Amino acid sequence: MRIVITGGGLAGLTLAHHLNRHGLDVAVYERDAGIAAREAGYRIHINSTGTSALHAALEPRLWDLFLATCGMPSDDMLLFDEQLNPRPGRDRAATEGTGVPADIPEHLVVCRSTLRRILHLGLEKAVHFGAKATGYRTNPDTTVTVLLENGDTVEADVLIAADGINSAVRAQRLPQVQVADLGSRHIAAKIHLTDEAKAKLPAQLFNAFSLAYDADFTGLTLGPLERTDPASPLIAEQDPAFQHEATADYALSIFNSLPEGMLSDEELFTATPDQLKAHALQRVATWHPALVDTVRLWDTATVQALKCRSCVPVDDWEPSNITVMGDAIHAMSPALGIGANTALRDAHTLGDQLLAVAAGDQPLLDGIAAYEHAMREYAYHALRMSAFVGQKVIGHLPLPE
Repeated sequence: MRIVITGGGLAGLTLAHHLNRHGLDVAVYERDAGIAAREAGYRIHINSTGTSALHAALEPRLWDLFLATCGMPSDDMLLFDEQLNPRPGRDRAATEGTGVPADIPEHLVVCRSTLRRILHLGLEKAVHFGAKATGYRTNPDTTVTVLLENGDTVEADVLIAADGINSAVRAQRLPQVQVADLGSRHIAAKIHLTDEAKAKLPAQLFNAFSLAYDADFTGLTLGPLERTDPASPLIAEQDPAFQHEATADYALSIFNSLPEGMLSDEELFTATPDQLKAHALQRVATWHPALVDTVRLWDTATVQALKCRSCVPVDDWEPSNITVMGDAIHAMSPALGIGANTALRDAHTLGDQLLAVAAGDQPLLDGIAAYEHAMREYAYHALRMSAFVGQKVIGHLPLPE
């Protein structure tokens, strides 16, 4: 059974490990030119749903490397007004996972780029960079020909789209899936957590994630990542670029606003990082001085503008040997911080079904159908919850019906 995954992000690589670990023939085709070709994202929240998927997929040494490079902060997720007065706490139940192992904290924080580097280890021969999928052809013998942007093709018995919200495979396989603009606009950046920077940041913000926002839903978040074991010999075994990244502490900070208070989209997405940082500073100028300092501490080289978008749930579809996972099918509002965990759950669920197929315990389409049924249940629930909370604390638009 030849399995092709389009997209070498967290979900696609976790699935590849899950399958490769049990001897299945899997290949990943990724648009990036290399594992460090671009900024692969910021800090993300991983709960027990995500750690269960990673624990099932990774060899013990890679699992230990993951634990050494993640952060284990206080699990508080606090809300404040723009003067750092506490707001009523939110129900954290929706941010908690459904899995094991239970010997580590429920809430971890992870550098997306570092985790991606870890997931690439052991898959060097399976991952093909500079290979963006543009679509596919189905063949009379039920195989699939995957079309790549460079003109190459790849033959597969199973094709899995894990190539994000703009997935070309998803657009062809499920053209009924719509992507909605939720209206909120974000400017994100990293803060390097030097001793000097930490002294300027409010101590109460050093937890899993904090959000300060005003009456107009203009907000500023802080999410620190302090590595659990930067002196780990497992990190020292890696290449210098990995070591440098995996031992650096930083915080994710995001300024968010509704369109009427933000630069126009034309300005926002053409502005330089310096201009974006200056805009955020101007917008928070009357806020608590520690929040103003938070923006001042942004590393300008990491500043970028983002648009808040979400997939819209659709009715059931007939299963085939072409399926979808992660942001390709359920990209969601970031309000609950569970998007990555839901994608990792896909890798765990789909991986188990494909292993059962490979063992002869069920036909392929039955396994795909079981995965897609389960995925629609848990992922669309997470997507709707995230959209609902985002309306309340970010002020973005409701999810279209």
